[in-house]
Amino acid sequence: MGTEIIGERTEQSASEELLWSGSSEAPEDDLPKPRRRRRLALGAVGVVAGIAAAAVLAVRYRDAAPEGQAAVRRERGPALVRVVKPELQNITRIVGQPGVAEAYEQTAIFSKVSGFIKKFTVDIGDQVKKDQVLCEIFDPELVQEHAQKVAQVALDREGIHQAKKMVEVAKAKWETATAQVSEAEANVGKYEADVARWTSELERDLQMVKERALEKQVGEESRKELQSNKAACDNARKTVTARQSAEKTTKAEWEKAQIDVTAAEAQLKVSEAQEARLAALLAYTKLTAPYDGVVTVRNANTGDYVESVSGDKTASSHVPIFVVARTDLVRIFVDVPEESARYVDRGTKGSVRADALNGLEISTAVARTSWSISKMTRELRAELDLPVAQSGIRPGMYVYAYIVIEHPHTFVVPQEACVVLGNETYAFLLEGDKAVKTSIQYGIKDHTRLEVTKKKVGDSWQPVTGSERFILGDLADMVDGQAVAAAPPKSR
Repeated sequence: MGTEIIGERTEQSASEELLWSGSSEAPEDDLPKPRRRRRLALGAVGVVAGIAAAAVLAVRYRDAAPEGQAAVRRERGPALVRVVKPELQNITRIVGQPGVAEAYEQTAIFSKVSGFIKKFTVDIGDQVKKDQVLCEIFDPELVQEHAQKVAQVALDREGIHQAKKMVEVAKAKWETATAQVSEAEANVGKYEADVARWTSELERDLQMVKERALEKQVGEESRKELQSNKAACDNARKTVTARQSAEKTTKAEWEKAQIDVTAAEAQLKVSEAQEARLAALLAYTKLTAPYDGVVTVRNANTGDYVESVSGDKTASSHVPIFVVARTDLVRIFVDVPEESARYVDRGTKGSVRADALNGLEISTAVARTSWSISKMTRELRAELDLPVAQSGIRPGMYVYAYIVIEHPHTFVVPQEACVVLGNETYAFLLEGDKAVKTSIQYGIKDHTRLEVTKKKVGDSWQPVTGSERFILGDLADMVDGQAVAAAPPKSR
């Protein structure tokens, strides 16, 4: 990786070790007892004196730090350090988590209607096809209610037919009344003409009677004719009024008949809707498979009474009659830790190992993720799909899933080049003859390497270019601006 292997300069101890030298004396066992006791006493005094001297030196050393340490460094000169430059490499991180295999789809089948189980056609372990009948439920009241609604629909259709006939009759009556009004109005015109004629005739006869050209009796006859025609004209006008009233009545009856047709058609729609609802409920008496799969659960027997289920089907009192699971796919649920979640998305490579299948490991990819992080576990839910025929994995089987995070052609450094302190990640970069503390943004890491992406220069983040010189080693004792020197690379 271009690491420069260097050695570190050793430091002398701040104090010297106290040594007892008894080479010129006789062995302790050979001394007389009084002299031996005197020697032990002198030894004890010496030990106490040494401990006291060491304590004094420790206090002085503590009071002198860190100024004393800086002075020591200045006296020794720049410290020799190992440095390394970022290299473009491929880095891979594998996130392994235990997972649970579940059917891609698994449906609990309940009854929408109440009734008695009439017949079973499948049992657990049976392969079923989409819309295949699983069992039949018998509800005699529902059957009779549906038959009643079917009859009501037929009756309403006949009602519409009858209402349309009444429209035709009412229309004919209205047309007849309209014709009679026209006839009466024509009679009025005829009688008005006769009145005008006999009025003129009477005036002429009266003039001739006055001149004695006609007898008086002729004038009286003309007067009677005029009066007769006036009476007939008045009757004709009354007839027009009566027939106009009848014409309005028959027109209203025609309009009402049309409304009756509309009402009958609306009633038919209501009856048809009620019949369709009951037909749908009647169709629910046959429980069918939602898709191709296998029956995994059966909780009822022939003749059992089942109740309709609505609302929360997860309640303890609600037990499904059947459970059907898909057999083509299983999906593996894996919870990815928060620090790796941003690198996991649809298509991320992975694999699944099942110990129950002699450690069989199958390559796959992430099919989908929850995108959001769980507030409770601080993890991302990822799902991997596996074909059952290829993997042999069944729902409920314990598996171990691996998600492979790959970053090709990226800058990496040894992990010892960076230090994580709280929420800050920093490194020491060698700039000239100084160690400069620099904040770092990093990506993924493996067992030994770390991806570095950005460095903080001033108040801005700049991308890592590969020309940086990262200092390696124990960075906890290093201070910003410390004088250092890169040791020459160790010869191979």
